[in-house]
Amino acid sequence: MKKSIPLLITLVFLVSCKSKQETANNNIEDTYKKSRLYDQENNRISESKFYNQLLKNQDLSWAYVSNKTKFDKRLVAGQKHGIISNKATIIKQLNNTLNIDIASDKPVVIIYYPGKDPCNSSGSATKQTRAKAQQDFEDKLYNLAQIKPIYLYKTIDGLANNYDLSKWHQDPDGLIESLFFEYHYPCSSYLVISKDSEFTSNFGEFNYSEILGTTKRLNQ
Repeated sequence: MKKSIPLLITLVFLVSCKSKQETANNNIEDTYKKSRLYDQENNRISESKFYNQLLKNQDLSWAYVSNKTKFDKRLVAGQKHGIISNKATIIKQLNNTLNIDIASDKPVVIIYYPGKDPCNSSGSATKQTRAKAQQDFEDKLYNLAQIKPIYLYKTIDGLANNYDLSKWHQDPDGLIESLFFEYHYPCSSYLVISKDSEFTSNFGEFNYSEILGTTKRLNQ
C-alpha cells in the first residue's frame, strides 16, 4: 500500500496540470468568442454580417484589435501593394541586427509571426508536418529566386509549439511591423519585396503557394 502513494500523488498532479491547462485554453477561447465585431469603418456589426462580408469580398481579411480585456475583430484589407523608397535601409538594418546576408539585387521574402492567437494555436498539423511543408517551400523558393525566406516574430510565445526556433529572429525594434503590419492579423502574415522595391504584404493566414506566386509575379 505504501508503494502506491507516490503513484497516486503523481496521477493527481498530472490530472491537476491537465485541468489547469484545459482551463487556460478554454479561457483564451472564451475571450476570443466574446469578441465584438467591427467593419472597416470601425462600426460594430453582427456576426452574420461580419462573415458574410468576408465571404462576398475576397479582398477582405480581418485582424485582432486589442480592447484591453479582450480582442475584438475588425475587417481590414487582405493585402497592401506599393513601392518602398528605403529598401536598402531595411536590408542593411536586418543584415546588421540579425547577422544575416540579404542580397540587395534579389527579392526579399519575410514571414511574420505576430504572437500567439487562436488561429496559430489550433489545427491538426503536427510540428513534423509543418517542418516538412516549410522545407518544401524553402526549396521551391530557392529554385524560383535563389533566396531564402526570413522568419520574424513579434513575440515568441507559442512559436516553439509549431516551428524550429533556430530559423526565427525577433523583428528588430519592430521595424517590419511598423512599416507593413498595422494590426495583429490571425496566424501569420507575409511580405514580398521585389528587387525593384515593389512590395506586397498579405495580412493573415496564407498558404506557402501564395508566397511563391507573389514572388514569381514581383520577380518578372
